[in-house]
Amino acid sequence: MHSNLVLRILSAAVLAPIVFCTIWFGKSIYEDYSIPLYPILLAVFGTGLAWEWENMFNKKLTAGGLLIALTACLTAFLTEGNPSFALWIILLGTTVVFWKTSWLSFSLGTLYICLPILSLGYIYYINENVSREIVLWLFFVVWATDIGGYIVGKTVGGPKLAPKISAKKTWSGLVGGIVFAMTVAYVFALYLKAYEYIPENDETIFGRLVLVLVISAGILAVISQIGDFFESFIKRHFGLKDSSNMIPGHGGLFDRVDGLLFASVVTAFILFLFNQGLGGY
Repeated sequence: MHSNLVLRILSAAVLAPIVFCTIWFGKSIYEDYSIPLYPILLAVFGTGLAWEWENMFNKKLTAGGLLIALTACLTAFLTEGNPSFALWIILLGTTVVFWKTSWLSFSLGTLYICLPILSLGYIYYINENVSREIVLWLFFVVWATDIGGYIVGKTVGGPKLAPKISAKKTWSGLVGGIVFAMTVAYVFALYLKAYEYIPENDETIFGRLVLVLVISAGILAVISQIGDFFESFIKRHFGLKDSSNMIPGHGGLFDRVDGLLFASVVTAFILFLFNQGLGGY
């Protein structure tokens, strides 16, 4: 148990700064040196998920898995210029994977993996001023949900949330995850105010920002938990504890981002609707 905890901490200490720096500095490095760091991150992310999806279903490399990985990579690099075209690529990729494998559940993995990549790309490029902050806020909310759920669930315990899908998840953990997520959202609003993303003395705007971020975080915490349960259902179907052993101490990539996959799509869809109301992409 102790060695596994050390592995978890070390893995997080290595991977988290890479993800954070890529999100934060990705745009400036792309502008200065023409290195598309953020799309590269998304492409690596999608390829890893495609490999795990393939491994869970087939235990070997097949053309279907390669097609999902290719679709993920194309989505990662096409979203910035034309997210609508990237969506068509995803739908085409899903159709081709189904045609190649004749396996509906496997081919739907293309949507499961690529729609979040499209969503994370869409969020990142939607606004020049605050888009990277929105992506980081989303990551922090999902991470806070996981951490809060784990800490409160372990400490308080109580009735199980869905024992047939995930034996360890409790109602207290769900509430803890929501509270942690909303707290992080409030702290993030304070950060935006402190660094003058909003007028410092305009308490009305700040109050609205807090309300939007905190309520959204609470909703996304629930969505994130649904994503966690969905991945747990898939693993239980295949009799697996982890989606892979890709990340030491953590299990697989799906195990770390299951909540983010669902939360990113919901966030991007809400931003899309809001953006359309303001006049388009």
